[in-house]
Amino acid sequence: MMPLTFMVATIQRFPPILLLFLLFGCGGSQPDVEKINLNLSFDRILLDSYSHPRQLDSALNSIAERHPDFFPAYGGPVLGLFVGLDSVPPAAVWSRYYFDPQVKALRDSVNNRFADFEPEKKEIEQALKLYSYHFPSKKIPDVFFFLGGFNYTVVALENSIGIAPDQYLGPASEYYAHLPAYIRRKKDPSLLPVDVLKGWLESEIMADSMALPVTLLDHIIQFGKVWSVAKRCFPEVSDSIISGFSQQQLEFCSEHEFLIWNSLIQDQKLYTKDPRIISKFMNEAPFSPGMPAESPGKAAVWLGWRIVEAFLDRNPNEFQNLFSAPWTPEAVLQKSGYNPKKP
Repeated sequence: MMPLTFMVATIQRFPPILLLFLLFGCGGSQPDVEKINLNLSFDRILLDSYSHPRQLDSALNSIAERHPDFFPAYGGPVLGLFVGLDSVPPAAVWSRYYFDPQVKALRDSVNNRFADFEPEKKEIEQALKLYSYHFPSKKIPDVFFFLGGFNYTVVALENSIGIAPDQYLGPASEYYAHLPAYIRRKKDPSLLPVDVLKGWLESEIMADSMALPVTLLDHIIQFGKVWSVAKRCFPEVSDSIISGFSQQQLEFCSEHEFLIWNSLIQDQKLYTKDPRIISKFMNEAPFSPGMPAESPGKAAVWLGWRIVEAFLDRNPNEFQNLFSAPWTPEAVLQKSGYNPKKP
């Protein structure tokens, strides 16, 4: 069973059931996936309006039936409603939360921005069809949208993935005014569909003990694979949306590719297992360690993306095997022929 995971900036691992956790043009014609029937379902959790506690109770019972793996965590680790409140009846806690004026205002903001999620659903479904086409043996998750209270962004379970649209109200939203610019930029609603697929792929990597990243090289290649798959499943989407970088940051990466590579190979950082060093390169940040302020945080993942694309240029028939055992991060690097030139 895939563990329950939540993605914020990095992926954390905890014991089940509350395992908490979040390019370049492909060229050529796109495969015809219109005949692929995924039987995909979409759901909404606590985004509808109820005027009476009895309506809320009925809705919560229905949510608990539809999402038995998620619901126990939703009121606990996700929203933090039950911590230290074991003596309070859950119904009263849920009611106090749901009918809180600030929660209502947030729910209204989400509904005003996304309404019925139809554009996002179409984009996600098309991407998952392409994912199914390229990886026919892989599981396709159902999708649900949930009010997360800004605590979590993506939640991956065994057969479904949830995303919190309150994290995508737009960089100018007053809800994010206190956040630094490099975080606000990633609150753009255009990132939501891509983050669904990236979150699902990342959760599969983190749930697979054989693929679990250990070294910095493991991390940048495994997550570079995620970006490569996302680009092919969202072929019309810009590299800026796939990466979450601004256009200026992408240009910096392209112009200073050797600098980024050199920062990773210095002092054998590429093969470090030190989580403190790895987190500096993998976590969201205003810029990458050892690089100018114009660099994006996670520039190392962009480099991993470049390495994966170089590998696929040389081995185009191996895309469907990208996550298979033979293509470990070390093997991908070796077979990529990657060697950025010094300016």
